[in-house]
Amino acid sequence: MSKKLIAIILFFVSFASFSAKSQDNKLSAEEIADGWNLLWDGKTTEGWRGAKLDAFPAKGWTIKDGVLSVQASKGAEAANGGDIVTTQQYKNFILKVDFKITKGANSGIKYFVDPGMNKGEGSAIGCEFQLLDDNNHPDAKLGVKGNRTLGSLYDLIPPDRSDKNYTFDENGFNTAMIIVEGNHVQHFLNGIKILDYLRNNQEFNALVAYSKYVNWPNFGNAAKGHILLQDHGDEVFFKNIKIKELNSENSEKFKIGMAGFTFVNFDIDKTLEVMQKCDVHYLCIKDFHLPLNSSADQIAAFHAKLASKGVTGYAVGPIYMNNEAEVDRAFEYAQKVGVKLIVGVPLHNLLPYVDKKVKEYDMKFAIHLHGPDMPDKYPDAKDVWNHVKELDPRIGMCLDIGHDTRNGENPVTDLKKYSSRVFDIHIKDVTANTKAGYSLEIGRGVIDFPAFAGALRETGYNGVCSLEHEKDMKDPFIGIAESIGYFRGVIQATK
Repeated sequence: MSKKLIAIILFFVSFASFSAKSQDNKLSAEEIADGWNLLWDGKTTEGWRGAKLDAFPAKGWTIKDGVLSVQASKGAEAANGGDIVTTQQYKNFILKVDFKITKGANSGIKYFVDPGMNKGEGSAIGCEFQLLDDNNHPDAKLGVKGNRTLGSLYDLIPPDRSDKNYTFDENGFNTAMIIVEGNHVQHFLNGIKILDYLRNNQEFNALVAYSKYVNWPNFGNAAKGHILLQDHGDEVFFKNIKIKELNSENSEKFKIGMAGFTFVNFDIDKTLEVMQKCDVHYLCIKDFHLPLNSSADQIAAFHAKLASKGVTGYAVGPIYMNNEAEVDRAFEYAQKVGVKLIVGVPLHNLLPYVDKKVKEYDMKFAIHLHGPDMPDKYPDAKDVWNHVKELDPRIGMCLDIGHDTRNGENPVTDLKKYSSRVFDIHIKDVTANTKAGYSLEIGRGVIDFPAFAGALRETGYNGVCSLEHEKDMKDPFIGIAESIGYFRGVIQATK
């Protein structure tokens, strides 16, 4: 993870710690736009169940005034209500949990949990961010070199609290954060990194071999698992439980998304259903799903619906603009929606006005190219470049690689040549590099996707590659799945 991304994450952690109480268990507009989801709504048990139950425990846990608490039961491990786990499993993510421990308390936040691993007595099995009153609980003095103390990877790796900015409030809420990117895991406490490790390697497996987990096969090496809050018989409080799922393509800077136009014949519910089935988490929002005149309440409800399916609306468009009033409306719309990228198609004479608006709103503007069918609507990447190269650097292009190819150009070459102005990419395949070519499933046409994946890495592209599927648009689902699967296969094969 880059230093810049860590700095952004830590900013949000610091910001959250100073938020008013009224903001507990809520997501800010910035968090929604950045892809965060609530794991607990602050009111109900939705999204959680007992680790060894089909439903939420009938006893042992309480919800009051926006706080979830596990009740005291004489320090017994999972002997009262028992542990609770998320109903969903997670693979790559940033997890944040505000917690408060009582005197002498023991609990934990676990991840990569497999509830079926331990069906007998005791807690469910998974990697654990230890929550402990080090001063008053005997477990702090057990284990090896502090590997059972607050913030440790329990019974495996002790925390490093040497940072001069490290703090812990013994009487109030603190923030635990866990970042998982493939086999790389980090623990943070109140914004300070206290632990950093790799799993699925010889060193990690050796630590497991000398721990209490030695008899659990493949402990800590699962690709994904549930997230758990532990009942260890002591009173502990939780709130503001949030997660941001990271790019499932792991180490790639770019992300896979969907262009809203793909679903022109379907409502947002069907759109999200298909995206969820394809494990795609980024959507370029079209106005037929969220109209340009939407109210603040409608926009908030739309974001909430996306968040419930783990989807982030990262941009709006394409939006066609024939006069200055339509340019104004597009920028006002994007600002209300909370995105920083507009995919637009303005008339050529409006570009100076677009230049003025990107400065006013501090947004990026990506001109969508349209191929040979609309020669006056930016037919290829070179045409967009020639129109914007003297304008504000926040004006660039949405590189539609299918349209670029049909206009006789090479999208691999164009991505490398114009990368500084490529803010969004629409992926598709076509049958020929002429106007006669037509759209079809990725992998069946003439575009060299292995070379294109290489160009994405070579240029350091860090935006979204959104599938714009334009075949069988009234029944596109098999083609969408095939195209997403092929593109992911290329990404893995060319690493």
